[in-house]
Amino acid sequence: MVSTISANAMSEEHPKDRIIEAARDTFLAKGFSKVTMDELVQQLGISKKTMYQHFHSKDELLDAAVEWQMMEVASNIKGITQSSDDFVTKLYNLWQYIGHFMCNVSSQFRDDVRRFRPDIWKRIEEMRRKNILGNFSKMIDEGIRLGLVRNDVSKDVMVLMYLSSVQGVVNPETLAQYPFSIEDAFRTIMRIYLDGILTESARKHFHTKISNH
Repeated sequence: MVSTISANAMSEEHPKDRIIEAARDTFLAKGFSKVTMDELVQQLGISKKTMYQHFHSKDELLDAAVEWQMMEVASNIKGITQSSDDFVTKLYNLWQYIGHFMCNVSSQFRDDVRRFRPDIWKRIEEMRRKNILGNFSKMIDEGIRLGLVRNDVSKDVMVLMYLSSVQGVVNPETLAQYPFSIEDAFRTIMRIYLDGILTESARKHFHTKISNH
């Protein structure tokens, strides 16, 4: 859900950052093509003059919003993978973060960017390959090395199954047709998926973690 930012909440020192963050949330939820600068100005509770002091066009704002989001994703994934947590905890946290992030990207946004800004879509795909697929793949490698992930299943298939399950099931468009929540769907997929790829000892740790949450 995109939250409305009041004029008082707009930082006098960092109005540009506030504009980028709000635009990012709106674009991801509603897409790019149908959102107007006037709509963003009204949502933020600022003047057009303030908006155009920082961004001369919606395309320029989209560039900044996508860059902001990519930097945030990279930073959060790095924080998870380089933490001192044990492997199962890191895998659990990475799964949750990537899944929830992908849930917040509407099909309208993906369609709009592919159609109207293929240059940005190329950058997004590169980020997806490097920061999402790449780091998830490294986690699988680490798990195999530690004896916590099965070595008799293709790593590439494991990664693709993860992305496909999240994109295909845990998204607002799909879940709108069913009575269960995103959290319910996410937890079920996580149980089935990790039960399938983890070794017996790692599964016990995983179920303990799920129970505690």
